[in-house]
Amino acid sequence: MPEACRLARTRAFLTGARAPSQGHTTSTKETEMTQNGTVHDGSNNGVHRDVVPDSPHDLLWESLPPKVVQELEKPLDPGLVSFRKGRRGGTYPYIEGHTVIDQANAIFGYGGWGYELVGEVTQWVTERVDSETGQVHRPCSYAATVRVTVPGAPPRTDVGFHTVADETAEGHETAYKGAVTDGLKRALRSFGSRFGNAFYGDGVAEELAPPLRRTLVGLGVAQGYDEAQMRAAVRAKTGKSLDELPASELVRLVEGAARKIQQTGEAQPEPRPVDQTDMPSAA
Repeated sequence: MPEACRLARTRAFLTGARAPSQGHTTSTKETEMTQNGTVHDGSNNGVHRDVVPDSPHDLLWESLPPKVVQELEKPLDPGLVSFRKGRRGGTYPYIEGHTVIDQANAIFGYGGWGYELVGEVTQWVTERVDSETGQVHRPCSYAATVRVTVPGAPPRTDVGFHTVADETAEGHETAYKGAVTDGLKRALRSFGSRFGNAFYGDGVAEELAPPLRRTLVGLGVAQGYDEAQMRAAVRAKTGKSLDELPASELVRLVEGAARKIQQTGEAQPEPRPVDQTDMPSAA
C-alpha cells in the first residue's frame, strides 16, 4: 500500500471517519475506537489501558504491545530473588508470591492481566511407610490449576502444589493458599526470566550470581568478617576472585557459610536464668 494511502487510513481510524476506498480491503474485521480510547477489533485480543502509545501505529498491535515485550526481555532484578533450603539440604532460588504480582502489575499494567482458578483446589493424601520403623505416614497436599490471562497473548495455565506442614486448620489454610500461589507463579513463568523461569531448569542460572555474592558477603558479616576479608577468604579457598565465581560454585559457598552459622548458633550455651541474688537491691 502506498505511504500516502496508509497515512490516510490511519488518520481516518483515529478520527472515526471512513478512509477512501481503494477497491479492496486487507481484512474483513472492522476496527472501531470507543470514547475511552479502547481498541476493539473483533478479535479475542484485549487492551493494555496502562500502555500509552507513542504513535498511532502502536494502537494497531495484534499481540503483546512492544513496550510490554521490551519489559519482558529485561533481566530479572537480583534483589527480588529469595533463597530457601530444599531437598537434600540444597539451596534453591525463588520469587515470593507478592513479588510476582508486583512484577505483573508493573509489566502488564494494573488492568492488563488477571488470573483465575480452573476447577476446584484438590486435596491429595499419599501413604509412605518408613523402611526402618515401619511407621505409616500419610502426608496431605493441595493442588490448584491456575489460568493467567494477558490480552494479546494465549492464556497460560499451570498447576501449583503445596504440602501441609502442620496438621492444624492454619496448616491446611496455608497449604491451600500456597497451592494457588504456586500455580500463579508457574503460569506466569512462561513469560520469561522476569518471572523466574530460569529457576525451574536444571542447575543454577547465571543471573543468580549477583544475589548469591551479596548473600555470601552478608553471611560473612554475620560471622564477624568484613567484605574485604570475605573476598580474601574466597580467593584463598577457590583460587578465584568473588566476582569471577559462577553461580554453581557460589551456591556451594553460600550453603557452607549458612551451615557454619547454624552450627555455631547450636554450639552456643543457653543464657543462664537470672537469679534474684543477681538483681541490685532497692535503694
